[in-house]
Amino acid sequence: MGDDQLRWHITSRTPPIDFRIFSAYQQRATHEGSSREGNFTVIDSPDWVNVIALTPDEEVIFVRQYRHGTGQITLELPGGMVDPGEDFKHAGLRELKEETGYSGHETCLLGVVDPNPAFMNNQCGLILVQNARKTGPQELDCNEVIEVVSYPLSQVRALISTGQVTHSLVVSAFYFLEGHLAQT
Repeated sequence: MGDDQLRWHITSRTPPIDFRIFSAYQQRATHEGSSREGNFTVIDSPDWVNVIALTPDEEVIFVRQYRHGTGQITLELPGGMVDPGEDFKHAGLRELKEETGYSGHETCLLGVVDPNPAFMNNQCGLILVQNARKTGPQELDCNEVIEVVSYPLSQVRALISTGQVTHSLVVSAFYFLEGHLAQT
């Protein structure tokens, strides 16, 4: 099937509803190759960034925090929203410093993923920061309560396979890291 046979044409869109960290709207669309039409919800969100920060000793800096969506405490990478006008690398360094107090100068963009293209229009940049060091205190937002922990890079696969790391964007970041390390 060609792309033209898969496309939908947007015929109308409701005004967005603002939820502070994202907005949502409904759009009506018709399938170009058939008579199908329907209403679809879209979440309009800023881009995100996740940071794999490696210390000189090959420790990965993680954050532990309560997540309201799952009602669980999660083990994740530092990360957050990309500010307007900011690129993924700068956003990653900023979020790393704010959430953990760590900084680094050797950065690279490992990859970019679509968090959920079924109903979200944003992307998540996956950043590697090497030689990360503690340079100051956390600078948390008023609703952030974050514990900083580290694990050897060699233990990350086990953290994922045993369900200690379940965040899909974190798993994606380590997939991209494996590819990056295989090339260097």
